[in-house]
Amino acid sequence: SLADAVLLRTLPVREPHELVVLRLHGPGGDIFPFTSGAVLDLAEGRDVLSGLAAFRPLLNTHVTVGGRTELALAQLVSGTYHAVVGVPAAIGRTLTDSDREPVAVIGHRYWQQRFAGDPNVLGRTLDMQGRSFTIVGVTAKEFFGTQPGRDVDVTAPLAAGTMKLAPQARWLYLIGRLQPGVSREHARAALQVRWDASDASQSRPRPVTLEVDSGAQGLNELRRQFSTPLRILMAAVGLVLLVACANLAGLLIARSTGRQQEIAVRLSLGAARGRIVRQLLTESLVLAAVGGAAAFLLANVVTDLLVAMMSRGRTPIAIDVAPNLRTLAFTAVVTIVTAVLFGLLPAIGASRTNLQPSLKRHASGPDAARNRWARAMVAVQVALLMLLITCAALFARTLQNLRAVDAGFHREHVLLLGVSTGPSIRGAAARSLYDDLHARFSAIPSVRSVSMSMDAPLGGDLSMAAGIVVEGRQPDPHDTASVYHNFVGPRFFETMGIPILAGRDIESGDDGNRPTVVAISENVGRRYFPGEDPIGRRLLLGDAPATIVGVVKDVRYSSLRRDAPLMIYRPFRQANDAPAGAFLIRAAAADATLLAPSLFAAVRDAAPALPLPSIATFDDRLAGMLVEERMLATLSSALGILAAILASIGIYSAVASMVAARQREIGIRMALGARPRQAVRMVVGEAVTIVAGGLAAGVPAAIAAGWAAREFLSRLLFQLSPTDPPILAGSAIAILAVAFIAAYAPARRASRIDPVAAIKYE
Repeated sequence: SLADAVLLRTLPVREPHELVVLRLHGPGGDIFPFTSGAVLDLAEGRDVLSGLAAFRPLLNTHVTVGGRTELALAQLVSGTYHAVVGVPAAIGRTLTDSDREPVAVIGHRYWQQRFAGDPNVLGRTLDMQGRSFTIVGVTAKEFFGTQPGRDVDVTAPLAAGTMKLAPQARWLYLIGRLQPGVSREHARAALQVRWDASDASQSRPRPVTLEVDSGAQGLNELRRQFSTPLRILMAAVGLVLLVACANLAGLLIARSTGRQQEIAVRLSLGAARGRIVRQLLTESLVLAAVGGAAAFLLANVVTDLLVAMMSRGRTPIAIDVAPNLRTLAFTAVVTIVTAVLFGLLPAIGASRTNLQPSLKRHASGPDAARNRWARAMVAVQVALLMLLITCAALFARTLQNLRAVDAGFHREHVLLLGVSTGPSIRGAAARSLYDDLHARFSAIPSVRSVSMSMDAPLGGDLSMAAGIVVEGRQPDPHDTASVYHNFVGPRFFETMGIPILAGRDIESGDDGNRPTVVAISENVGRRYFPGEDPIGRRLLLGDAPATIVGVVKDVRYSSLRRDAPLMIYRPFRQANDAPAGAFLIRAAAADATLLAPSLFAAVRDAAPALPLPSIATFDDRLAGMLVEERMLATLSSALGILAAILASIGIYSAVASMVAARQREIGIRMALGARPRQAVRMVVGEAVTIVAGGLAAGVPAAIAAGWAAREFLSRLLFQLSPTDPPILAGSAIAILAVAFIAAYAPARRASRIDPVAAIKYE
C-alpha cells in the first residue's frame, strides 16, 4: 500500500500521463525552480506543449479566517495552473489566466476543516500574509496538489502580485501538458533549442541541460526520497514471503505423512493423481486465502504506522495509504502464487504414495524422499534468512553509527520553538517581540537559558552562504569554499551546549551600538588562520569589518554523513533584519517537553494574534534527518525477526518429524545404554547439519549480493562495508542460535523416550 501511494499512484487529474515536469540538470545536480523570465520563454513552446503552468509552494503561511490565524500550506500559481493540470472544481470555479485580482481557490480538506463544508463559502474572504483574498472555488475532493505528501490549503494567482522577487531568482516550479501525439523526448529536444536560444541563457550555469520528466505523479519529492528504501523493503518482504512458502511447504510435507493411508485409499478406489493434486492445492489455496485476507485487513492499521514513522521530526506527510482495488488485486495475485509455491511440491509428493505399504494401518513414518525434501525446505529458509539478517544488521549498524556521530553540541534537554510572526510584525516590531518573548521564556521556572537562531543544527539546508575575506589579506581567487552565516542570539553556545574553544559567547550587549563581532567554527580557524590565534582578528563582511571574539567546536547542520560546514556566527542584534523566530530553550528538567504549555502560554500572552508555535526536540530533528536510515533499520529488523520465527518453526517441525520417524531407533539406542544427553546431541546435531547446509549457500549468497551491490549500498551504509566480516559472522551465529533453540524441545523429547514403548512402536 505504501509503495503504491509513493511510487505508483498518479495525480487524480485528467489524463495524468500527458503531464510533464521541467528541471535543469547541471554539474551541481538537479535544479527544479526556474526564474520568471524562463517561464515566459518556455511557455511559448506551444508546438510541443498544450500548456505550461508555474507554481510556488508557500509553507507556514499565515491565513486568517474569522479572526483566527493559523499556519497553512498555500501556493501561488499561474492562471493556467488548474487548466493545465486538469483539476475540476467541486463548487465554484478554478483560477484562470484572466485573474488579476486577489482571489483564491481552497482545497476540499481545508474547506471542510476551516469552513465546516459551508456551501455558501463562495464570496467569503480570507486574509493571507496580510492581504485579503476572495474565495471563488473549492477543488475536487481527491485533488491534494501537485506535490504528493502535501495537501494544499489555499491557491492564489501569481498575477495578484503577492510576491516580488528579483528577475534572476529561481523560485517557480514548472508543470506542463504535452500536445497530443508528442513524446517527452521530442518535447525535451524542442524545448532545449528554445532554452539555449533565449536571451536569459547568458546568466545560466554551464553546462546545463533542460530535462522533461514524467509529471504523472507531479513534483514527487517523496518518490525521490523514499523510492530506494521502499524498493529494498519490498525485496525484503519478498524474501520473507519465500521463507514462509518454504516453511509451509516443509510443514505440508511433514503433514502428508499422516495422510498417506487416506490418499492411498483414494487412489486405490480409482481417484486420479491429478485429482489428488487439485484437492491438496485447493486446501493450500484456502490456507493462503485466509492469510491474504488477514494481511489485507491488517494493512489498514500498519500502513498508518509506517506513514507516522516517515513523518517523525518533519512536516507530517499527508498521503492516502488505505488499501484500494490495485492493492487488493496485488494481494489476490500474491495469494494465488503463494499457494502454488508452498502447495505444489507437497501435493505432487503426496500423490505419488506407494499404495501397498501405505494401506497398512500401522505404516511407519515418512519415507526418505519426503524427509530429504523437508530438510531441503529448511535449508532454503536458512539461506534466505541469512540474506535478511545480514541486510537488517547492516542497516541497523549504519543507524547506530550515524547516531554515534558527534554533532558538535549537546542536544539533550533542548527545545526548538518556532514562532512565525508573519507579515504583520516586521523590523523593529519583530525585534521588540523577540526581546519580550526572550524575557518571558527566561522567567519560566526550570528554564536554564534561552537563545535564538536563524539556522538550528540538524535542520537540513542552511540559509546564507558567502565567501569571507580576512582583513589585511588579498582575497584568494582560487578559494571557492562556502562559509555559512548564522545569526544567533545571546548565550547561543551555552544554550546549545557547543563547546567554546577560545574567546567568549555572543552576549546581550552585542547590538547595533557596539562594534560588529563574530564567532567562528574551529574549521574556519584552521582554514583561514593556520597556526595563528584568530581571537581579535577581523573579517570583512561586505565592506564592514567584524572582530572575531570566539572560536567554537564544529557543528553538523545539514548532514551527519558529511563534514561540518564552515560557519561564522553573527549576533542577530547587529543584523539589519531580524532572523526567523526560532527560539532555543535549554530546560533543567529531564523531560524538556513538559515546558511546552508554559511556552505556549507565554506566546499567547505576548502576541495573541499569532498562530500556535511549533515545538520540537533535537531528538525529533535527528529522527527527521535519519528517517530513511531508521525506516530501513526498523522494518528490515522486523522482517528479519519474522523470518527467524518462521525458520525456527520450520526447523522445529523438521527435527520433530525426524524424532518421530526415528523413535524406534532412539529407543533401541537407549536400551543399549545410550545416555539421554547423547540423544540430545544426536538430535541437535541433526538440526545443525540441516542449518549448516543452508548457511553453506546463504553466506556466499550474502557475500555475492553485497559485492554486486556495493556501489548502490555505499550510498546507504555509513562507515561499513556491505561484506563486513563481523556482521556476516554474527548473522551466522544468530541463525545457529535460532536452530539450537528450535531443536532443543524435540531433543529433550527424544531423551525421554521409553525404550520398551519405542521398541514396540512398530
